[in-house]
This record gives sequence, C-alpha cells and structure tokens, in this order.
Amino acid sequence: MLDWHTLFNTTHHILMKRPYLGLWALLAVAFIAFAALSFNSEVADDLGLKTGTFEQTLTAQTVKNKKKATTKLKTDLTKRNKQRTGVMDTTKKTILFIGDSMLEGLGPRLAAYAKENGHTLYYVIWYSSTSEVWGRTTKLKEYIKQFKPNYVFICLGSNELFVRDIQTSRQKYVDNIIAQIGNLPYVWIGPPNWKPDTGINEMIKNTAEDGCYYNSYTPDQHYDRSRDGAHPTRASAAAWMDRVAKWVMTKSAYPIRLNKPKAAKAKADKVIILQPAK
Repeated sequence: MLDWHTLFNTTHHILMKRPYLGLWALLAVAFIAFAALSFNSEVADDLGLKTGTFEQTLTAQTVKNKKKATTKLKTDLTKRNKQRTGVMDTTKKTILFIGDSMLEGLGPRLAAYAKENGHTLYYVIWYSSTSEVWGRTTKLKEYIKQFKPNYVFICLGSNELFVRDIQTSRQKYVDNIIAQIGNLPYVWIGPPNWKPDTGINEMIKNTAEDGCYYNSYTPDQHYDRSRDGAHPTRASAAAWMDRVAKWVMTKSAYPIRLNKPKAAKAKADKVIILQPAK
C-alpha cells in the first residue's frame, strides 16, 4: 500500500529547501496520486474514493480509435464496391505501381500498356522490400497523395515465400497496405514462385477483395528465370505482365482498358528507386 504520510512529509521537506524542485515534485505527486486512484482500488478504498476514471478514459479512447479505423475501412470498401460494375472502364487512368525488384521486369511492360492506352504510369521499386517493409510505413499513402492515382498495382511477396508462421508475422502489414489504398481500385500481383511458399499467396488472396488478387503461381504459368533462379527474364516478365493485363480486362473486379501494345516496352512517366530498408 502507498504510504501517503511519508510521501507528504518528503514533499513538504523539498518545498521548504528548494522551492523550484518542490513545485515539480508537487506536480509529480499529484500525477502519481491521480494514476494510483485510477488503477489501484486498494489505495482508493483507503481514501473512500471512486476508481477507474483515468483507466476508463484511456481504454475508451483506444476503443474509440479502433472503431474509427474500422468504420473508415468499411466506408472505403463500400465506396470501392459501388465501382464494381463489371463493365470495363475505358477512361484514361493515372496508375501507381509499387513493389519489390520484380518491377524491373513488369514496370517497362506496364509502361508500354499505359502509353498504348493513354494512361499515366508512376512506379516505385523498393529493392528487397516485403509486405512488412511497406506495411510498417505510410509510404504508399504518401505516394498516393503525391501522384493522385485512380488505380493502384502492387507486386509484393517474392521476398516472403519462406517466412515461417506467415499469418502471425505478416497479416497486419498486408492489412495496412490495403487500408492505405483507401477507396481506390487496385490489383495485387502475387509472386511468381520458384518453389512452394509457406502461405504468403493464400494470405494475400484471403485478405484482398475478390477480383483484386492475381495469382501468379499456377500450373499453367511458366517462367524462364534469370541467373539468380528467382527473377523471370525480361521476356518472361513481359509475358507475365501480358497475362496480368488480360486478366485485369476480363476477370478483375475493376476492369480498365489495357489493350496489348505494339511496343515491347516503354518509359514510365516517373520511376522512383528505393534502396533496401536497414
């Protein structure tokens, strides 16, 4: 139990000897007393006071913040669902494409699609990045604010194929990435596995909206690999992007015009390179 008499006498002594230190000590004692009364029912009972005020305030604020975040996510999903007409949107789009080094092969091919179909393309390559690297930051939200896209492409997961207990370690980051997209239509391109994964594909698929996840790891898809054995060759990556584009137009939740380009590749309107996170 807190000895209030000793605490009072100590504070009084400090006040007499050093007024300035005493003032701070008095404030500290007041705060300690307030916190003790809120969290310690035994102390409050000794003084005949009601407990829980401070604790309840903190708890109520936490619950309020969680409810606010949940409400916003539900609102974003409602707005996106209203756009799901199933009819191809033929208007010109501003596309933001973010992801890991797989964008080296996918980016120039998507840029050719953008040029062919009148779209604007910005893409961000964050080398060695993962859902955790992106999801523990607000970079996606910041790039959305900067470039003001009305369609988002993501390619992440290749650096997480063999993470153990993937659901526990990565789910919150995938949730955060999708939450940062807000009410924008999007497509998450799954990794082109070179070996079976520990669950990253299934987790992203189950988290993304129906028609917003492209599964790159299916028996009917083949990849020629570069020397590292992981990245598709440029030609194979271009063919991969062709399959994604066709799927977006015909099977995605938010179809946009992505007619096959005459050029093999093109330059994006802007490319941002981020080095591996330390």
